[in-house]
Amino acid sequence: MAKRRLSLIVGAIALVVAPFSVTASAENMTCRVPFGFIVNGKTLTAGHYTVANINGALMLKSERDGAFVLGIPAGRRTDKSSGGSLVFLKTGTRYDLIEIWSPGGDGRLVQPSRRRTEERARATDDTPVERIVIPFK
Repeated sequence: MAKRRLSLIVGAIALVVAPFSVTASAENMTCRVPFGFIVNGKTLTAGHYTVANINGALMLKSERDGAFVLGIPAGRRTDKSSGGSLVFLKTGTRYDLIEIWSPGGDGRLVQPSRRRTEERARATDDTPVERIVIPFK
């Protein structure tokens, strides 16, 4: 329990120290995710999602679901022409949010949940793994 609490605190500090390039006054980033997925151990349903920066913390929200996204800076993309996106890792039938990229090229790596880490360790080499990118509108 103490390790989990410490990792949440460290993640929150990382979000504040290295803010995402989208500011609170900027337009929110939106996209449609056609499948249910997991972020920070929480299962979210398929639907239209908005990603907003709230004082350096990212909030992923739909009409029914929402989650604060803890992550660490992923650096900057040199190719900014692709715009912003949500990146998922599909392992078997499970989808995990693994990255969020702003239209300006800044990215966040979403910290994996303990369950995702354990499942990946148990996965066999023949378990299908796919990287899925959903662009923002």
